[in-house]
Amino acid sequence: MSNISHPRGLLYVISVQAWEYFSYYGMRALLILYLTKQLLFSDAHAYALYGAYTSLVYVTPIIGGYIADRYLGNFWSVAIGALLMVAGHTVLSFPTSGHSTLYIALALIIVGYGFFKTNSSCLLGELYHDRESIRDSGFSLSYVGANLGAFLAPIATGYFAETYGWHIGFGIAGLGMFAGLLVFLSGRNAFKDVAGLKKEALSAKTAGISHSMLLIAGVILSVAFFAVILAQLWAGFVLIVIGIVSLFLMGRIYARCDVQGKKNIWAIVLFMMFGTLFWAFDQQGGSSITLFIERNVNKDLFGFNIPTSFYQSINPFAVIFGGALVAWAWKLLARFNIQPKTLSKLGIGFLFLTAGFLLINIASRLAMHSGHTSMLWVTIGLGLIGLAEMFIDPVALAAITRLNPANSTGTLAGIYMLVSGSIANFVAAWIATATAVTTEDGKVQSLTQAASSYHDVFHTIFLIALSAFICLIILKMFTKKLLP
Repeated sequence: MSNISHPRGLLYVISVQAWEYFSYYGMRALLILYLTKQLLFSDAHAYALYGAYTSLVYVTPIIGGYIADRYLGNFWSVAIGALLMVAGHTVLSFPTSGHSTLYIALALIIVGYGFFKTNSSCLLGELYHDRESIRDSGFSLSYVGANLGAFLAPIATGYFAETYGWHIGFGIAGLGMFAGLLVFLSGRNAFKDVAGLKKEALSAKTAGISHSMLLIAGVILSVAFFAVILAQLWAGFVLIVIGIVSLFLMGRIYARCDVQGKKNIWAIVLFMMFGTLFWAFDQQGGSSITLFIERNVNKDLFGFNIPTSFYQSINPFAVIFGGALVAWAWKLLARFNIQPKTLSKLGIGFLFLTAGFLLINIASRLAMHSGHTSMLWVTIGLGLIGLAEMFIDPVALAAITRLNPANSTGTLAGIYMLVSGSIANFVAAWIATATAVTTEDGKVQSLTQAASSYHDVFHTIFLIALSAFICLIILKMFTKKLLP
């Protein structure tokens, strides 16, 4: 039996990905609270900006991937992306009276995310070019490490924000990303076999200007562009353009397919629809559910008031430990030659999502009487929603790679991530806006009225999620031979 070891670079990739998750989710845990409590944004404005930011971070990786392939290679793309995110968090860490620095900071993170996100996974893939038998194991370790960063981040940034101020909390997120960057760069020798800078392409000129200078100008202009988009809340227009391009690309793929391939395309469209619906509900955790916890949940535990941001750690905790249980369950079923279909797995995900929102729905219902409710309902509910994630994206992406119509897996997987990421986050913000209540100096005027607004939305989400679960059961009954 061969004894193949993991490449040295794995530890450095895990480190920088874990710190990236730490910085992103640490900042995200504070963002909606910072906007409503410190900057005194209305609920509707805060939800809109939060949704614009979380949707746009899924747009830039497409461009970042192209730049890595054409000019920078994955290693330096990751390094540049991490540096830009450090810059964004650093800008957030300085108290200012205006809002312009907020938009610039978020724009820097959006652009940095584009260089970093998919290219860090591609870099990991390069390390396993001659270790195919343990590739999946390496990616699994990377996934666990990244979610460990996401688990610790809200606790660390939340503590410092509560104790020393919002900007210190943001600074801790940036400090984590900076630490990850330093560790990553210190392991440069572990990546000597991966593709480096494309010097010839960088030195090439267009209109007398080298492509390296055009890249620098492009980064600066991109930061300015996204800052304006965020300030004006124009993310919806960007997503419309992306949606049109995605439809065009899918139409071209569909035209090249044979009869079976066209059936596979429709199956993938189905996965996209359910994936988008799922994430539009799941992402309430960072917006409407966060403000519900802040305003209506009794967070006292043995005399200690648990900061609202800490609750953002429940989701990655459920992913880490729930993921291990799910992997064990699939392995156990395989022993008995039981292979659940894709729709069955998606159905399980929606079942957990429905159960999670049922508990959060109960919590909001109870809060309508006194203005407050127990943290137990929300804690378990968020845990179930986190567990549900294990049955959505991994399942849908695996099915797309199996169906592979017209050998276009990469394009279709990218479109899936765009739709279930960008568009779903934008829709999530629109849904959250329905919970908006009147505030004065960042505080709601009536806790029971606020609870009623949250309950209306959470109850509707519960009913739609339940309906989606039933639809998946019915679809499974009628498409047994059509879908994987």
